[in-house]
Amino acid sequence: MSAVNKILDNIEEYFAIFSLIIASGLIFLNVILRYFFGTSLSWSGEASRYLIIWFIFIGGSLTAREREHAKVDVLTTYVPPKFRKILSITASVFAMIFCAFLIVSGIQVIQNIFTYPSLTPAMEIPMYIPYLAIPVGASLMLYRFLQNMIEDIKEQPDNVDPDDRKTEVDHI
Repeated sequence: MSAVNKILDNIEEYFAIFSLIIASGLIFLNVILRYFFGTSLSWSGEASRYLIIWFIFIGGSLTAREREHAKVDVLTTYVPPKFRKILSITASVFAMIFCAFLIVSGIQVIQNIFTYPSLTPAMEIPMYIPYLAIPVGASLMLYRFLQNMIEDIKEQPDNVDPDDRKTEVDHI
């Protein structure tokens, strides 16, 4: 499992890095072309938009892996470790349900696009390519949330961070 995770980690990280670099470079180039030369690349805005969309969905997987998704820490800060574990598992379950909804919805959108094929306006690539970001990114996020949940289940509730123990002692 760790070999698959390492490969997946590398793919996610390199894709995120390169998609942002390329999108930023295209936007910068287009600004320079417009400002100094009075022209622009007709396809660069579209390409940047699609790269950023892909980055967002792949980046969602990265944030799930690092447990950095938006969450309310106030509740977990003041509960005992046993309940913190339960809250974390519950959050992972809800996140996986949401990811499953995104996967199903994304697949339905792509099926509709295959039924009524269309191309992107500027680059003239099949429209399903930008929309593939939804089920691909959601699948990666689902996998990462499942990993988080398994980690939480295996973790003993007694395994508390020393800083957390200090906080608990301060409240007594």
